[in-house]
Amino acid sequence: MTYHNEHRKIKPALDLARKYDIASNPDPQALFEAGSGGFQVWCTPEDHPTGWDEIRMYSGAFAKPCEYVGSVNWRWEEEIIIGLDIETDAYALRDQQPRRYPGYRSVVNRTADLVWLMEKVAWLFEKAGMSLPPIYYEEAQPSVMEE
Repeated sequence: MTYHNEHRKIKPALDLARKYDIASNPDPQALFEAGSGGFQVWCTPEDHPTGWDEIRMYSGAFAKPCEYVGSVNWRWEEEIIIGLDIETDAYALRDQQPRRYPGYRSVVNRTADLVWLMEKVAWLFEKAGMSLPPIYYEEAQPSVMEE
C-alpha cells in the first residue's frame, strides 16, 4: 500500500465532510471542516454535546453560529490507516465558564464531548457508505468539575 492508496480508501468520508462544511453549508448537519489528514467537528446551538446549553455561539466566518468541539485524524501504522484518532477540546466551556472548567485539562476529552463527537463521526461514515474504522482517544483526566 501507499499513502495515496490509503487516502483513496478514506476519500468518501472526506468528500462528505467537505459537502457538509460548516463554513459554507447552512444545513443543520453541516458540522465539519475537512483537511487532508482528517477533519474537525463543530457544534451549533441546536446540536451540541451535553453541558453546552449555556454556551453562546457566533457565526464569525462560518455559515451559522458554532463552536469547535474536536478533531478526527487518521491513525497510521506504517503506511496503512488503521483507525481514527479523536480528541475534543471544549475551550468554549473553559472560556465562558472558567469557574466550572478551570484550566486546559478540564475541557479535553470530556465524556459528553467524546460521545457526541463519536456520534457525528459514525453518522458521517454511515452516510458515506463506509464501515466505521476503530476509534482511539486518550482518557480524560478526572476533574472534580466534570459532570
